[in-house]
Amino acid sequence: MQSMGALHSALDETLSGNASKSHAAFSMTASHPVEAIQKDWLRNALETKHYIMGNVYGSHLPMRIRMEMNILSQVQRLPGLQSSHLGLDTILGRDETIDFEDFLGVPEMSEQEVDTRAVLERQYGILQQTSSLGPPSGLLKPEVLPPREGVALPKNVL
Repeated sequence: MQSMGALHSALDETLSGNASKSHAAFSMTASHPVEAIQKDWLRNALETKHYIMGNVYGSHLPMRIRMEMNILSQVQRLPGLQSSHLGLDTILGRDETIDFEDFLGVPEMSEQEVDTRAVLERQYGILQQTSSLGPPSGLLKPEVLPPREGVALPKNVL
């Protein structure tokens, strides 16, 4: 019996040691140098392009392009609808290329009807009224409201 207890404690120590090792390995930001290069590729390419444009045309051009990129990245559709950022893609030159998402599709671009009113009510905490004359009922929280029948809602509303 004592050997069984010792076996369990040794097994627990081994499992906890492996768990800490695996947690350390998976919590790293990049598990491989190539992954870090791929994640930072667009940012590094833009920095290099802006540096070259600054040397050739002056510092006003990279600043103007950065300002336009900031403005165009803030344009959003109504809540519940994914923004395509077409203007930003045009400035970056990605509108003339065919990528993976263009011919195989992206789950966010699937065709489903979204109840925009329900999404806005949930986002701003507006409760549905109990009657047309009465005040909103404070009994239901916006997160608990049931979805409307026949209308699909996106999974991550907020």
